[in-house]
Amino acid sequence: MQQIPLFPLRVALFPGVTLPLRIFEQRYLRLVTESLKSDRGFGVVLIRSGGEVGRAQIWPVGVQVEIVDWSQGDEGLLHVDVRGERRFRVLDTRRDEDELLLGDVEWLPDRPEQPVPPECDGLLAMLEELKEHAAMLSLKFSPVDSADALSWQLAQLLPLEDSVRIELLSTEDPLERLATIASNLDRWTRE
Repeated sequence: MQQIPLFPLRVALFPGVTLPLRIFEQRYLRLVTESLKSDRGFGVVLIRSGGEVGRAQIWPVGVQVEIVDWSQGDEGLLHVDVRGERRFRVLDTRRDEDELLLGDVEWLPDRPEQPVPPECDGLLAMLEELKEHAAMLSLKFSPVDSADALSWQLAQLLPLEDSVRIELLSTEDPLERLATIASNLDRWTRE
């Protein structure tokens, strides 16, 4: 078990995906400053209820992120790009004196990378189409070189329910994640 600072967001983040953040709250400015000084990441967790400003209830699974770029914006905001790295389960939380959320976490295991199976060619083609539109969201994706990368990138871009996103984030096997994504796609086409 390890304690890490947590950054609750209204958007889920998955391993291998880079997401831009705009930081203005004092507690998160401290979080980013300490993370940069110590070269340690922090956790990003999906908000279950509440808002990004103030207190929020979170889902119990998240992703540790690494800061890959940062700059000071003209409007006074801190612009930070973070990339999802390791997955974790939140065992317990507490608030620091400035209301920064801290979590006791256990790291979720990852399986060795697997190639994208041929039966997932349709999902791969769909991802490439989605990525064309994703450029507008300022998300950055690496080339798909594994079933893991395909599952994480689809999970980031598809309009999934939060409970499905958390299920995917909790699932160790990338082929199982791809099957869950495919079954959700099938359900949408029937509705």
